[in-house]
Amino acid sequence: MNKTLTYLIITTLISIYSCKNNSVDTNHIIVSILPQKNIVSKLLPEDYKVSSMVTKGNSPATYSPTPSQIKDINEASIYIQIGNIGFENAWIHRFKDLNPNLKVENSSTGINFIHGEDFEHGDHVHEGGIEPHIWTSPKTMLKVVYNSIDILKKNYPNIKDQIEKNSKPLIDSLLKIDTLYKNTLDNYKGKSFLIFHPAYTYLARDYGINQISIEHNGKEPSVKWLQSIIKEAKEKNIKAIFVQQEFDKRNAEILSKELGINIIEVSPLKEDYEKEMKDLLEKLKNTL
Repeated sequence: MNKTLTYLIITTLISIYSCKNNSVDTNHIIVSILPQKNIVSKLLPEDYKVSSMVTKGNSPATYSPTPSQIKDINEASIYIQIGNIGFENAWIHRFKDLNPNLKVENSSTGINFIHGEDFEHGDHVHEGGIEPHIWTSPKTMLKVVYNSIDILKKNYPNIKDQIEKNSKPLIDSLLKIDTLYKNTLDNYKGKSFLIFHPAYTYLARDYGINQISIEHNGKEPSVKWLQSIIKEAKEKNIKAIFVQQEFDKRNAEILSKELGINIIEVSPLKEDYEKEMKDLLEKLKNTL
């Protein structure tokens, strides 16, 4: 289904649901991406429902909600944004039109954002030139978790103590992952890794390594850009190319053959956030 037809269908559904009386489920929380679903679910009792808008295998830069998700938005009480991804920028105001009772909260408050012109991605520009992938660094993700705890306690004061209790093992786990990254990557300060889509900009900043992106200004790389990447990769003895499962691997395969290096799949949008970050650290350690 093309994007124009999808947009028309979703817009029609929004109009239909907007005309109905909302029956809000106060125990239903919507988040933007699966790593958020993972942490918010751990903070809440089991009888609370947490839904992610961007589902497995989809990119938050270009995702459009499904009809069933429009129904969820119409019935949910809270939407917790991750911050500045293209999906949120394009749709959040429509969700508010659909469900005027929906409380929209932002879990990126207080984060030291990375800004720059390089954060123009395909068919959209990240608002304010902000690099959006804040969850891909354990250090920055901790701030997202603390913000999420505050948001949930504010909106659900009746279970404040339960949220506080549930937060302790989650925070302890993420602090251990942060320490593991720091202790491990201290040995690789200034080293570079190659990736198709620049998803680990915050991780690179927070732990002193260098991310080289094949994707250039959110667009397919030109021949000239690929040539410069090949030259830089050879100079820095790059050992592998990281590719997210949501992206086409063709350009990575070209570079892989030219440089004689492996392609390694990474999953920054995987729901099991803690496992994925531990797996990623092993992949980085083996390639830096």
